[in-house]
Amino acid sequence: MLTTARVDIPAPVAARLKAAAEYSDNVNDYAREDLIGFSRPISAAFALVAPLAIAFAYQADPWFAVQIAGAIIMLVAGGLYVIGRQEWPNIVAKFQDCVMTKRKAIADLRCGFGESSFLSNGRAPQFFAHDHGVLLLADAGDMKTLFFDISNDGTDPRWELYESGEICRRVWRWLRLPVSREVVKFSTEGARLARIGEPPRIKSIEAWEAINVSLGEPMDGAIIHQPFDEVIDNVKRMMY
Repeated sequence: MLTTARVDIPAPVAARLKAAAEYSDNVNDYAREDLIGFSRPISAAFALVAPLAIAFAYQADPWFAVQIAGAIIMLVAGGLYVIGRQEWPNIVAKFQDCVMTKRKAIADLRCGFGESSFLSNGRAPQFFAHDHGVLLLADAGDMKTLFFDISNDGTDPRWELYESGEICRRVWRWLRLPVSREVVKFSTEGARLARIGEPPRIKSIEAWEAINVSLGEPMDGAIIHQPFDEVIDNVKRMMY
């Protein structure tokens, strides 16, 4: 059975949200930091090599050092122009993601609480693999199904639990933020549940879209108001 209660946002999570909320939402500042702040490996390497080259040239001939410095300035200006034009769409996209993260963080902080959930699994969960992780469906009782979308991009701690098999335990506890609905903490305990082989794989984007729509386009950690077996049967029918 699934139970949920309001709790204070833990201090480490609140600190992360505050850091995200203080992000500058000026795209020019972001581009300046990205292109001129040496956040890219090639620019960082250039920033290290250029002063050394000028220093060695100055030891040999001051006028030669001036020429080297002028060439470096022209190279930097041209590089910023060319790379800036090519990379600007990517920079804007990343900036927009950061701005959205900031807005969600502010909203979560203003709410001031999280949703702590506890689930005692009476049955083994069902997994469906896709290119970016796995979908997890679990019986939440009362003719409801719990939905998790676990990412394999390295930022989701549940992925390690999934790969190690630790997620197949009887008791789950997690914390979900109130506005962004992000699952920020997840732990398992209790006896292991049976896990049957490799999960079936969702092989096409069309199948993924059909499954997502049929489930009501749920967010990570959402409750689907359909019986567990019915949801599993529907997903399996639309997989291929």
